Amino acid sequence: MALTAMQIYKSLPKTNCKDCSLPTCMAFAMQVAAKRKALTECPHISSEAQGSLSEASSPPMKLVTLGTGENSFKTGQETVMFRHEEKFHTPCGIAVKINASLSDDEALGKLKKINNSVFTRVGAELKVSLCAIYLDGVSDPAARAKLISEKSKVPLILVSESPETMKKAVAVVKDKKPLLYKATASTIGAFIEIAADAKVPLAISGSTLEELADLTLQAKEKGITDLVLSFNTEKLGTTLKDITICRRAALKKNFRALGYPVIVDIIAETPEEETVVGSIFAAKYAGIIMIEHCEPWEILPILTTIQDVYTDPQVPNTVEAKLYEIGSPDESSPVMFTTNFSLTYFSVAGEVERSKIPSYIAVVDTEGLGVLNAYAGDKISVEQVVKTIKDQKVAEKVKHRKLIIPGLLPIFRAEIEDTSEWKEVIIGPETAREIPAFLAKSWK
Repeated sequence: MALTAMQIYKSLPKTNCKDCSLPTCMAFAMQVAAKRKALTECPHISSEAQGSLSEASSPPMKLVTLGTGENSFKTGQETVMFRHEEKFHTPCGIAVKINASLSDDEALGKLKKINNSVFTRVGAELKVSLCAIYLDGVSDPAARAKLISEKSKVPLILVSESPETMKKAVAVVKDKKPLLYKATASTIGAFIEIAADAKVPLAISGSTLEELADLTLQAKEKGITDLVLSFNTEKLGTTLKDITICRRAALKKNFRALGYPVIVDIIAETPEEETVVGSIFAAKYAGIIMIEHCEPWEILPILTTIQDVYTDPQVPNTVEAKLYEIGSPDESSPVMFTTNFSLTYFSVAGEVERSKIPSYIAVVDTEGLGVLNAYAGDKISVEQVVKTIKDQKVAEKVKHRKLIIPGLLPIFRAEIEDTSEWKEVIIGPETAREIPAFLAKSWK
């Protein structure tokens, strides 16, 4: 039976210490009751209270951590079926495969590409989260695991169908807390023993959801609580259906046997297909996706999908409204303004940087709306633009009084010239991609 917020509150310290990142103990109790916080996130709860309440109050989906310290990855602890209900909490991770057929030098070469697969998009860092080391067929699986672990900047997934092979590999890298992939009905006993001895997470696969639930219960009875449900995309539609059933069973029915994050092995004939299928499962509902390739053109669409799906829909995606300097602008550099919607600002800033013309960008606070939406919603006006530029002391930075305005706001031109010191207003392009050519042609 689910606990109420008041039942949970009675067992809390009631100090309102805010160490759980919430303002009061009652607020924390309400979040725990709603399955949005784990009871263990209160650092001051007594062991007696934790023991009596932990099972009933814990989130329906387990949070599983791979790796250690800064080099770790968390997955699970989701609370809703659909993003608009609240938000998704722990972004899906990409795991790139290092196949057993590769030589040591080739494996290290691919690992280097994995380590360097770090990108910046709208101010956020996107990267490959894990590497999956395939061990079956490697002459010395322990040596391969050790070699990769010493050079890897991301947590590890050890992949083998053989308990003997897995045991050898785990023995040399267990301090890295790798995920063991994967136990099946025929190997569950041996894999549970290996995972329990090494104290590492375990992925489990079942031929049916019923079998999968039985296997997770076996693991839990043996003390393995960090579990991941394993699927592949040989039957894509069936896998989508099964993952959705698992999530609904955990979140809506509180069915603990399937209350674990999901890892999906993407099986595709081409890199293009792998990208498409990977993006599908990144949005629906994989915690980890395993892919073969890590060329930027392939993984960036998946990373972009993850970034978009896992942003908080209730919080505007904004940048600070201030004056930004792109390059090293001087007193003769261009001045322009845009809104504080992250995608708008970073699109403009990126194209200005690409133009190789150092510039000033004055960002106007539009409550996270783009140019047209801000104008339609009365979140931007000439008065606001003029005040923002004045407050940011842009005029002190340059000798000229030329201001480039977004091409979608030509109506602002005359009024800005009439009401401000910016007497030459230039209508810029309507899209960011036109900025380099525009600046090269019009800014002399």
